[in-house]
Amino acid sequence: MNPFKNRPLLLFSLIFYTFILAGALLYLRFPTDDFKLFCQNKLTQLLPGTQCTIDNIGYKFPFGMEIQTIHCKDQTKNDQTLFTIDTAFIRPILTAPISQFHVAFTAYEGKHDFSILTNNSEQKFTLQNIHIAHLNIAKVPFLKTTFNRELTGFLSGDATFNFSWTNGKLMRSDGEGNITIKNGSFGLLFPILSLKKIDLKELQSDFIVKKDQLQLSKGLFDGKELKGEFAGDLTLKSPFNQSGFAFKGTLEPLPPLLKKSKFAQNMLITLKRQHNRSTLPFLLQGNVKRPRFKFDT
Repeated sequence: MNPFKNRPLLLFSLIFYTFILAGALLYLRFPTDDFKLFCQNKLTQLLPGTQCTIDNIGYKFPFGMEIQTIHCKDQTKNDQTLFTIDTAFIRPILTAPISQFHVAFTAYEGKHDFSILTNNSEQKFTLQNIHIAHLNIAKVPFLKTTFNRELTGFLSGDATFNFSWTNGKLMRSDGEGNITIKNGSFGLLFPILSLKKIDLKELQSDFIVKKDQLQLSKGLFDGKELKGEFAGDLTLKSPFNQSGFAFKGTLEPLPPLLKKSKFAQNMLITLKRQHNRSTLPFLLQGNVKRPRFKFDT
C-alpha cells in the first residue's frame, strides 16, 4: 500500500500530531511563575502609579493562555482597587500570530472581548472590535470612589481605540464607539425637578476620543419620570474628578413626574408661553467633583 496515496489525509494527520505534541510540551514546560511575573510588571508599567497582580496564568490548548484574577490597585490612593478581571483568555490570530491577538474576559458580571493589533516598529497598538456586554457598573470600584454617589445599571458597547507608547508608557490615545446603559439610576448631588435620583430604562450615546477630549453625541435617555437628549465634551484630567465638562440637552417631564411635582408643571407652562415648546433645555457644566446644573430658559 502506498502511504502517500491519500496526501490530504496524511497532511492533516501530521498537522494534528504536531499540535498535540506542541500542546503537551507547552503544558508540561510552560514557565508559569516567570511569565506571570513578567505580565504583572508589564501591566504595572503600562499603568503608572498602580500595582497589578495575577493569581494564576497557564497554557490553554492549542495556542491560548488563560489568566485567573487580574487585580489592579491605585498606589497613589492607599491601594484602592481600580479594577478586577475574573478570567481572561488570550490567543493569537493565526493569520498574524506575532502581532494580532484576541482577548475574551469576564468582569463585573459581564462577558467581553476585543482584538489587539500591535506595531512595535511604530510603537503603536490598536484595540479593535471591542464588545462590552452587560457590565454591572454598580460593581466597578473606580466609579464608586470617583462619583461618590449611587450609580447602577448594565453597560454594553462597541468601540475601537488606537494607542501609542514611549519607553513602555502610554502617551496618547484616540478612538470611537457607542455605549448603552439599561435598567440604571444615578443619584443627584442636588435635586432636579424635585428628583433626588434619575431612574433610567435606557441611555444611549456615541462617542469620540481625541487625546484628552471625550466628545459625546446623539445622546438619548428614556427614564421613568424624564426623557431627553444630550451632547457635549469632557476634558480628561488627572485626577479624574477634576475633569471638566459641558453638556447641553433637553428634558421632557413624563406624566408620573408631573403628577407629583408642581415645579415641573409650572416650568412647562412657562416654556410653552415663552417658546411654544414642551421640553426643558438644560446646561450641565463644571467638573466631575463639582457639577453645576441649570435650566437654560
